[in-house]
Amino acid sequence: MRSAPRCGAKTRAGGLCQCPAIHGRLRCRIHGGLSPGAPRGAANGNFKDGYWTVEAAKERRWVRKVLERYAKGTDQ
Repeated sequence: MRSAPRCGAKTRAGGLCQCPAIHGRLRCRIHGGLSPGAPRGAANGNFKDGYWTVEAAKERRWVRKVLERYAKGTDQ
């Protein structure tokens, strides 16, 4: 246990955390060593897929207009 690598997180006092790091990680359990990280892809709340781009919004409006015109033309 004494020879285990130490966590490199900075403490409030300005020094380094002296807890042993999790095996295969750089941080201890307190400073995020157990965390697998943020989810990948769409599961991450900050994921950008291009749905709200200006071009995508214009295309959706165009498709909606075409469908409305087609629906009006077939009903009459």
